[in-house]
Amino acid sequence: MAKNLYSPSMFKSYLNCKYTIFNEFYEEKLKLQRTEDTESDKLRLAKGNEFENDYFKELQKKYSKVVDLKKGDEKTSKDDIAKETIKCMKEGYEIIRGGYLIDGKWRGEFDFLEINRDVKSNLGDYSYEVSDTKNTTKVKPDHIFQVAIYADLLEKIQGIKSKNFNIVLKEMKKESIELENVSEFVLMQKKKI
Repeated sequence: MAKNLYSPSMFKSYLNCKYTIFNEFYEEKLKLQRTEDTESDKLRLAKGNEFENDYFKELQKKYSKVVDLKKGDEKTSKDDIAKETIKCMKEGYEIIRGGYLIDGKWRGEFDFLEINRDVKSNLGDYSYEVSDTKNTTKVKPDHIFQVAIYADLLEKIQGIKSKNFNIVLKEMKKESIELENVSEFVLMQKKKI
């Protein structure tokens, strides 16, 4: 991980503990030891990935112009994935899975961008909204803060703020969150980092 970049996951951690980012940056210098993932952590991650795959299959039934950037070569740099993400957005893909966005010191890999043909952007007669899968039954504040950062990164690319972002819960229940309700708090906290 580049030490000069912040991610939505790091932002979530920062809100829970202000020292997280400091520890990330100085991990080697301070000889900090990361705790290893437990079996429970590994199982939760596997279940989350399975749920994301299931949602992707549902999207493939609904849309025809779909790209999966998550399946890329592990040697592909994040910068290259970010360039490919923007290229796919400009080409009007209806679903972009596993894309990567970078703006200044902020970066993040989202689950999905879903096309919104009702709102124009710098990209054309369409824009995108972020959708993130969470293998849980209810939306948590951490989810909202994480996805709001993705939405902020997206705004820099498409030139407009999305009205909503989406969190997809168990049983494919899609919860739309109005960005206006959280963006001021998120931007205020970002400035503190």
